[in-house]
Amino acid sequence: MKRKNKTPLLKRIVKTLPVFFAVVALVYGGLFIKDIEIPTVLPVENVVVIGQLNFMDKGKIESIVKNEINGGYFTVDLNNIRASLMQQPWIKNVSLRRQWPATLDVIITEQTPVAYWNDDGYINDAGEVFKPVNVSRQLNLPELNGPEGHHNNVWKFMNVLYQEMALLEFEVVRLDLDERRSWQMVVSKYEKPVTENDETAAQKIDVKLGRFETEKRLKRFVRILPSLAVGHGSDNKTLTNKMIKVIDMRYPNGFAVQMTEA
Repeated sequence: MKRKNKTPLLKRIVKTLPVFFAVVALVYGGLFIKDIEIPTVLPVENVVVIGQLNFMDKGKIESIVKNEINGGYFTVDLNNIRASLMQQPWIKNVSLRRQWPATLDVIITEQTPVAYWNDDGYINDAGEVFKPVNVSRQLNLPELNGPEGHHNNVWKFMNVLYQEMALLEFEVVRLDLDERRSWQMVVSKYEKPVTENDETAAQKIDVKLGRFETEKRLKRFVRILPSLAVGHGSDNKTLTNKMIKVIDMRYPNGFAVQMTEA
């Protein structure tokens, strides 16, 4: 009876031995592969940059990635590469993925600048400040200025102004918040050029909103702007915003207008 019981147990042991040895081989094989010089066995040979880039050069990104590669296909430190790329101001987000047998895909989401911030940075479409080495003034973006750390307040107020001015066919081209927390903006209404070389088509008005009751003053400004922009001139011509230089809303119950001509 004892021999009969031992025989099936022995058969089961024999059957499981191949599986056991296979597992041991995989474990030791993995340790062996980890310890050997992987870059010479399974090197990352190709770096492919994916994404629409308007401000960055793909060659520069490839160079950064290749300099950070310190392992092979399986052991390359993707987190370290991503951290290095995220230090680039123009990069908003990065994801990396391996493509067998020797390729690393680098998916880049570039910053979308929607406004200038002070003299050395931009604000992106999420209201965040980023500061590249060079700030190009060739972009058609509004200028936002304010104390450091207050970009969120300026950005939020800009969105309010944008909606209000759009209804009047004006746009805010500059918004300033000074150290005393006083607001001032420059609005512009595009006029059709008289000639192809007419550079005065976009006329600008400096608007002072001040520090207190800003919302109330803004509403008053929105009410009076259409009547100021369209009046009656002396020689049967329309008095347009071309003659308005400054509108000062910092009065309790009124405003002041400074003209470019007497």
